Amino acid sequence: MNHNEQTLTETIPALVANLAGFWKRIASAPHVALFLDFDGTLAPFHADRMQAFPLPGTREAIERIAADPRMTVALISGRPIHEILALLGDIEVTIVGAHGYEVRLTDGTAAVVEIAAEQAAILDAAYAEALSNFISDRVERKSASVAAHFRGLDPRDVEDVEAMLERNWRAAGVQGIVEFRPFNGGLELRASGRNKGTAIEELISTMPEGTLPIYIGDDDTDEDAFRQIAGRGIGIKVGPLNSVTAADGRLLDITSVRQLLSDWPVSSDESV
Repeated sequence: MNHNEQTLTETIPALVANLAGFWKRIASAPHVALFLDFDGTLAPFHADRMQAFPLPGTREAIERIAADPRMTVALISGRPIHEILALLGDIEVTIVGAHGYEVRLTDGTAAVVEIAAEQAAILDAAYAEALSNFISDRVERKSASVAAHFRGLDPRDVEDVEAMLERNWRAAGVQGIVEFRPFNGGLELRASGRNKGTAIEELISTMPEGTLPIYIGDDDTDEDAFRQIAGRGIGIKVGPLNSVTAADGRLLDITSVRQLLSDWPVSSDESV
């Protein structure tokens, strides 16, 4: 066991389940792709979603890893890219937003995947419905989805509208044109066809043969990514150790994620 693996074992005991030899796999891979969720993984949840800043030191740890030519780092989020940049700063890593419908490369090149007119019409109707029944600044229309945010509100005050939106948005997704997905702190109706897993697959296809994909995330939407890399990469779930997941290992919380990233060995480290 090298110094970095010993450090991880001592400081992050919550990294568990089928991850023996974690650092060894990273060291032996010709290339490593580290994919990171944002909310609940790098940044603590906040009732005001534009106050959900990453923990101090997280950005610096990511930049250190991304500077290693053997590593590619990408942020994969359900948030629009402009929100990630506002909260994290203009960091030089690939950022995928809106569950795969927005992509910004390290050189600043950005693209938005257009959704079908039929999908847009359904989402527009769902957005209008949410606006007429809920607090306007708690309703978000993204490029390929509409979301209602309930975090920080008294559950008793939003019980009826939450139940109504869930019922109607689930019904809207029956035909498969759009899909209903709850997330930590809210509900979302989004265009079908792309998700975090498909976005990761596209990114991996541009990387060297034998790239080892690693995905760290906390939410139900991250399960798409865990399933996508199952059997050829490493999925790490952030949160309670007894939650059901397709990931291989666990990290207890965002503090553990930050510690893992800080301990991450790169080619410039003297210990490597």
